[in-house]
Amino acid sequence: MTAIRRIVPVCALAAGLALVSTVSAGKGPAPGVQLEGRGVASVGGDVRYATRGLAGSTQVTAFGAEGRKLRQGTVTGTLGIPYVAFDGSLGGLAHDGRTLVLASPAPVGGRSRFAVLRTAGLALRHRLALRGTWSFDALSPDGRTLYLVEHAPASPTYRVRAYDLRRGTLLREAVVDPRLGGRAMTGRPVTRASDPGGIWAYTLYQKPGGFPFVHALDTVRGKALCIELPWRGDHARLSDVRMGVRGGSLVLRSRAGTHLATIDRSAFEVHAHVNPLRREAGRGR
Repeated sequence: MTAIRRIVPVCALAAGLALVSTVSAGKGPAPGVQLEGRGVASVGGDVRYATRGLAGSTQVTAFGAEGRKLRQGTVTGTLGIPYVAFDGSLGGLAHDGRTLVLASPAPVGGRSRFAVLRTAGLALRHRLALRGTWSFDALSPDGRTLYLVEHAPASPTYRVRAYDLRRGTLLREAVVDPRLGGRAMTGRPVTRASDPGGIWAYTLYQKPGGFPFVHALDTVRGKALCIELPWRGDHARLSDVRMGVRGGSLVLRSRAGTHLATIDRSAFEVHAHVNPLRREAGRGR
């Protein structure tokens, strides 16, 4: 086993607008939204929130663990539960279960639209209409800070920024790693994992022409790091990788259960076991 330390803070969080394409079909750099389906479940799995399109509006329904309808609400416009990775990982629900964010599948009138609901009664809390192409990224555990991604026009790059839902403002100052400063990221989100407290959001990104990396976002302090993985090869094979938090480690495995790598969540040190991008998964690079 080789211990490799590759901390690349170039994806440091920019606390402002972020550019990403949101399409319900999952085309482009962002995975889009689920317009109809099982929806997103609470941490304990006792409540699930799903959307269904109506004429010019969206019906939002809260279901109990056994599929019993608990409550229902309606929001103007076409909105869905946001995907956060191309493996079908869903987001939009705060860890405390009190806030639900819905997103438009694509910009309408040149603006990306979001609706923020209180899950108690499914009442509308905020509406956001941001110029350009934006997508949902994460929520702080208490639902006070919304993280969005924006893709630069005619460019594969994007940045993450924070929106203060209490004040209804997009934060201006960039949150960056002081060692390198904030530069825009490139890549496509493959899979997502969160820590038990809902503070850290870990996203594995495919980056053709470079190393794949894990984007580690602290949703409470508004900080982020990119952690490169020492894997070269066919990036399409990243679709087989899944992540999970085990105590102080982020563990990467194949869907078949092969242990691929471990990331120390405190030191951000990568311990590489198997390179899944090779045709024959070998050790190291």
